[in-house]
Amino acid sequence: MEVERFIVSNPNADSLLGAYHFSSKRFNGVEKIMDDFDSDEFKNLLERQKFYKINEKLLKLITAAPQKSFLLPAILDFISLVNQRNLLKELYHLALFEFWMNQFSKLSPEEMWSVSGKIAGKLIPREDYQAFFPIGMNKVFEGTHFVAAHLSPDVDTTIASFWGWIDAFAAQVCSGLHLWSLPEGPPTSPVMQIMREVFGESVFQGIARTTKTLTLTAMDLVTQERVFHHLPATSINTIDHGFGNKAIIFVDQSGNYQGDWRSSDVEMVRQVIILIKTIFHWFENNVHTHLISLFTQTHLSASEIPAFLKKIFNQNLKDCAPVREFSSSQKQALEAFLQHIFQLPQGIQTSFAGIAQSLTHLGENDFLLFIERIMKLGESDLFDNDGNLKEDRPLIFAKLQTLINELDHVIHRIRAYVERLDVAMQIKQHVLGYHPEFVTIYSDLDDIRLKMKNYSYLTVVIQEKEHCFFPIGVVFANELRKPVLGTVTFRDFCNLDEVKMSPSLSVISVVDHHKTSLSTTSTPLAIIGDAQSCNVLIAEQALILNQRYSLSGISSEKLEEATITMSQKSPLTTSENRLFQRILKRRIASQSDQKYFIHPDREYAEYLCFLHAILDDTDLLTKVTNRDVDCVAALVNQLTTLTEKKEVEIVNFDGISKDEHYAKKAAKLLLKNPQVYALYHVVYNFKEKETEQLLQQCQNGNFSLFFSDTKEQNGCCRVGQTKLFSPNFSSFHNVRKEIQKEWVMRSQDVTNHQEEFDLHLHMISTIPTAEEVYKDQRVQYTHQDEFWFWLPPTQQALSHLAAFLNAFQTSQIQTNDMKLELLGKNHQELKQVFTQNFLPISITENPSLNIPIA
Repeated sequence: MEVERFIVSNPNADSLLGAYHFSSKRFNGVEKIMDDFDSDEFKNLLERQKFYKINEKLLKLITAAPQKSFLLPAILDFISLVNQRNLLKELYHLALFEFWMNQFSKLSPEEMWSVSGKIAGKLIPREDYQAFFPIGMNKVFEGTHFVAAHLSPDVDTTIASFWGWIDAFAAQVCSGLHLWSLPEGPPTSPVMQIMREVFGESVFQGIARTTKTLTLTAMDLVTQERVFHHLPATSINTIDHGFGNKAIIFVDQSGNYQGDWRSSDVEMVRQVIILIKTIFHWFENNVHTHLISLFTQTHLSASEIPAFLKKIFNQNLKDCAPVREFSSSQKQALEAFLQHIFQLPQGIQTSFAGIAQSLTHLGENDFLLFIERIMKLGESDLFDNDGNLKEDRPLIFAKLQTLINELDHVIHRIRAYVERLDVAMQIKQHVLGYHPEFVTIYSDLDDIRLKMKNYSYLTVVIQEKEHCFFPIGVVFANELRKPVLGTVTFRDFCNLDEVKMSPSLSVISVVDHHKTSLSTTSTPLAIIGDAQSCNVLIAEQALILNQRYSLSGISSEKLEEATITMSQKSPLTTSENRLFQRILKRRIASQSDQKYFIHPDREYAEYLCFLHAILDDTDLLTKVTNRDVDCVAALVNQLTTLTEKKEVEIVNFDGISKDEHYAKKAAKLLLKNPQVYALYHVVYNFKEKETEQLLQQCQNGNFSLFFSDTKEQNGCCRVGQTKLFSPNFSSFHNVRKEIQKEWVMRSQDVTNHQEEFDLHLHMISTIPTAEEVYKDQRVQYTHQDEFWFWLPPTQQALSHLAAFLNAFQTSQIQTNDMKLELLGKNHQELKQVFTQNFLPISITENPSLNIPIA
């Protein structure tokens, strides 16, 4: 794919940074695969069969690809095509593919490692990922691992968390799923369009989980270990629960979920079955007794047989000796059994002949056949032509033995029937009143715990059609009792008040450049640094890590030539020495284990995203430290190396002294570089136009995007920021009051629903245009930046404002030209707080505007 809109566009046509061409982002033959999926044969499959075939085909495409691949763009394209054609009822995404691989593919750990490396475009020793995750000594965390951006994500946290997710997936940090959490989706920034053009339009839909809360679902907890499926005809006597550590799922012939046969069910159901077995045991003895007494009569006529047998078979169950001795609860259970399982509405008013008829309808006709045969006993050779019993004892006893054996067989069949699993499950449901309890793959942790009750496990199902569920595994109760069920990586924050996280999750990795507060249950991997962008901290580690294995698309022959050239050149400049050092490191990488690799497309996309995130978060390097500019220079040089496929250095700061002005001078040098300008000018020109459109939307009453960059801080404060370019300020002032009124309404609404948030701040900041930066124009702005304050009329809110102002006045703002405007009827109250807790400042009071803000 050729990324044009934001990467190739370049006023300097010979730009190297804009000339990189990515490999194809589509699998060969994928259109044919999709056409096959559109066939009637595929459409007539069950949902689970469609899901299996789609995942199986995607896995085949991955395994057929060259070992050293970067397949994420092609996979996202595949996912997008599946969704465009509505091949599945629910949206298909990468987490479902990983779920299928974990649960159904039967891939070995080595095969899974290879697949994840191809998808991530990076296969390196797992231990090396200790740069980002605490996975030394081959540690694998249980459950799902989230890589999370903060609430209301900006470009910095979005890109940082995205590459964190890719690394976590490639490193196989956990035994479950690896999820990218991007609350409420990506920010509205042109930089996000760069990600879409590199990875495809579905990059966010295909990967990101956009819910506000970090919580686990059944899909994160389900397992197939110690899970056994049994069919209806299975005898419950053959099912072994062991020590209660197995899950027995009852399925029909199609594999659909019908219920669970738990160890706790066995005794309760068996008590009901014993009632049935007792009755038929009595019935068998009763038949034996009456038959023997019948044939011990002095004179026995064949005509007496039918009436005699009808008396036995037409006897109602309620008149049987054992039933008369049953307790009322046992009689109720027997009544329910007869009505619901044997389908006899009369219950215990039913005769044994009625049971025989019912069993025939249930597929068990031996009892009825026995009755029919014994009723014809008078027609047998036991009787002479006059209908009198023959005096032939061997013949009589042989017939009795045959009848007794047949009856024994019938009773055995009845006992076997009532001990079938499907009958036992009916007893459980219709007699004992225990209905199936299950969860779907999207049931959250609270719902699972609510339904678990005293069960040892719950089955997890997917619904294929109405009243048709397919079991994919179970969640065991003892797993839910663990204090930690999953893990989290935070990128660009690590304060828990900036994320809504389940207490069952534990933070194991953090990269942050802000105020930090972290409490974990185990030692985390924490990278905390004084940098203006989180992506500076990540890029530093990535550059070091990649240097061990990356050839940046440079062939071994070119590396050999470059080594010879540099070794013959003397003396070398400082810049050339650095180049020589990097060339030698690449030669070492080329001679190391050939199974490890970092794909050039992956490396270029990674550095490009890092660079744009840093430029965005530092407002085009207007607020930077030495660390920031050094990182940007390294990224620019590596991007150029990847583009040219030879080691180059187009930016260095050798001529700049490492004094207090180093960062500003270095930033200026970077921004004036034509190739760096080629990267940022398109994005920033687009942002300027986009900001103008945003202000136009505000004039039309649509303010949503204006306040999109708003974060919750310290559990009581909401801070927002809108960055405007100087040409945008005339449009801003035209709609300023309407925006302020809207902001107050939104702030009031938040406080009404969440009383703890009682201090609301919003900043209107000026950032230079791309042209101003590139030409190093010192523009004298005719406007000032603004900082708005709104708070409800409570003492606690006033205290929070006072605390903020006391801290704020100690920051580096003393040299700024500031004035305070009070625009509402609360001007006296706010004036007092500012006067007592802030620097001396010019105050203008204009309560007639009736906008209660400072």
